[in-house]
Amino acid sequence: MKESTKSGNLSWIREELERRLIIMRYNEMSIKQHMRIIDWIKDFQEGYGEENYTKEVGQRFVIEYQLQANHAPTMFKSACKVVRRIDEILEGKMYAPHFCDAKRNCPEHFSKWFNKYIESLKKNGFSESTITTRSRYAGQLLGRLRDTVTALENLSATDLYNIFPQYEWPLVTLASVKSLLVFLFENGVTKTNLSVCVPKPRRPEPLPSVYTSEEVARLLSSVDRTDGTGKRDYAIIILAAHLGLRSSDIVNLSFKDIDSTKKTIEIVQAKTGRPQTLVMNSEVEEAINDYIQNGRPQTTSSKIFIKSRAPYIPLKAAACYAIVCRCFSLSGIEAKGRRRGAHTLRTSFATALVRKGVPYTVVKEALGHEDPESSKYYVRVDVKRLKLCAVDVPKPTGTLAVLLNDLGGAL
Repeated sequence: MKESTKSGNLSWIREELERRLIIMRYNEMSIKQHMRIIDWIKDFQEGYGEENYTKEVGQRFVIEYQLQANHAPTMFKSACKVVRRIDEILEGKMYAPHFCDAKRNCPEHFSKWFNKYIESLKKNGFSESTITTRSRYAGQLLGRLRDTVTALENLSATDLYNIFPQYEWPLVTLASVKSLLVFLFENGVTKTNLSVCVPKPRRPEPLPSVYTSEEVARLLSSVDRTDGTGKRDYAIIILAAHLGLRSSDIVNLSFKDIDSTKKTIEIVQAKTGRPQTLVMNSEVEEAINDYIQNGRPQTTSSKIFIKSRAPYIPLKAAACYAIVCRCFSLSGIEAKGRRRGAHTLRTSFATALVRKGVPYTVVKEALGHEDPESSKYYVRVDVKRLKLCAVDVPKPTGTLAVLLNDLGGAL
């Protein structure tokens, strides 16, 4: 591996990006978000065994970040922006920020109440970033109403129902629009609370990405366990695949959590804060011991899973995702539209239990879920059991029966 250069060193790039953001007077919250994302990119890069950041690493991060479950669209856009800014620093370019002035979107004949709306947000103690977001999207709505509404006092439900289908409205936009309409009603501008007209789209809940037991076995067998890195990666994968542990719990695993006598792992889950006890099978126990005894770097850290290169510090959860993705690529397993990463192994583990007819209460305990209904999420990919729930299609009656009869005669 080539020696890390200044231009491709993410630590230097991080400092340079933070310096630029401070100069451009970004608020503290925005700077922290930029730094958090660049730390994710660093963990992702190290998980793939890359020392130097390149544009290709950034592109791969964006692609695979988008494939991860339950990411808000706004966070994906933020990740894309950070990668773009890193690339600009890498190429020696200066970043030219784009400022959006909400007042430019707001027509003059709406400015009186628009300005009062902004003032009310300030008086109510909203943060600067929230005020900027709400004013931007509220101004966007008013700009789209400029030709159909002469005054906000005349705004009606019909005007809103006509305008909403014409444009794409992200969730953050709809939240800002609803806030504006509530303000107008509470201040007597509109006679009714028109916020009820704002659409309430539901995010589609995708099917869980599941791999068969044969594919999981193939993934494990593809890991080269001849060196310390391979032994570590194998242990991480088997913990996710055989015990369903989350990435956060895998990287937090310490020596005190393992009871070799009882052959159990006892942890407090990072996500829920609930204690959980898991029984290790022989494969899991062997994989952990092999890594600790024959592959783990010498370090004083109490955490089990350590970076394979100096500085020998504990892994972060993002590194687990990169490790599993890399091993998937090496295994040759076709994704076929399925996500990759440690969470898919947890999903596959849970789905396998459901398919075997294991009661939901047992699956709940195995996964460490708080809500007993959460385990039922995994039955959606079990076609055989879903068929048992199918009901016969009722015979058509009334108008539908007449219509079908007429169509049958015509055909």
